[in-house]
Amino acid sequence: MLLLRGARAASAASTAVAAGTGAARTLSVRLTAVAALSSSSSSGGRRRKGQRRGEAKPQPQPPPLPPPPLPRHGESQSKKRPSARPAEGKKNGAVGEARGPPRLEGEARKGTRQPQQEKPKRVVQWKCASGCGACCKLDKGPDFPTPDEIFADHPDHLELYKSMIGTDGWCINYDKSSRTCNIYEDRPFFCRVEPKVFDEFFGVQPNRFDREACSACLDNIKMVYGEDSAELSNFKRVIREESKKLEASKDQDKLLGT
Repeated sequence: MLLLRGARAASAASTAVAAGTGAARTLSVRLTAVAALSSSSSSGGRRRKGQRRGEAKPQPQPPPLPPPPLPRHGESQSKKRPSARPAEGKKNGAVGEARGPPRLEGEARKGTRQPQQEKPKRVVQWKCASGCGACCKLDKGPDFPTPDEIFADHPDHLELYKSMIGTDGWCINYDKSSRTCNIYEDRPFFCRVEPKVFDEFFGVQPNRFDREACSACLDNIKMVYGEDSAELSNFKRVIREESKKLEASKDQDKLLGT
């Protein structure tokens, strides 16, 4: 009885082992099939017709570009594209042809300053202002040329000039109360304010006489009476009036063509 049970147990065990081996084989086959499915799905799913196993799936092609829009009415069909090549002449650093008409010689460049035209000088006319007498102060002081310097080439005039200087520096022929000259009609040559006198002693050209005479009188009046004196204001007024008369006379001559 024990042997029969042992034989049955051994038979059952062998049957169980065989069944386990078969189940293991079945499980292995199933796992292999699953692995094959997962491999085929990871490589792109189902193979297309004509596709070999393991071959990469072809990438989809991008859609074709749309055709260019048709040109509008009156518009050129083809636009000129900019050239990548440098313009001829600029490649070597040379300046290309200038656009527009060429400049003429002597034509002023843009931004250059034009020489300013010299303004016409004002017309000046000298005239002695009555009641002044500043020129009769013969001792002028250190700011003016000395008689020896003025009459260096005229010793006779130098001796006469010195003889006319009074103790106070004024001319002995000058009347201070009336501010007039007692020998005006017969006064010496150097006392006359005239173009030839200025040319003889100071080398002043005749065309510069009026300006130099006015300048000399201004200096004398400032020295004798001061810069804020009534004598200076009166002299300036006389010069302005005489200058305006001369300027008006010249303008009238231009209108008449003379």
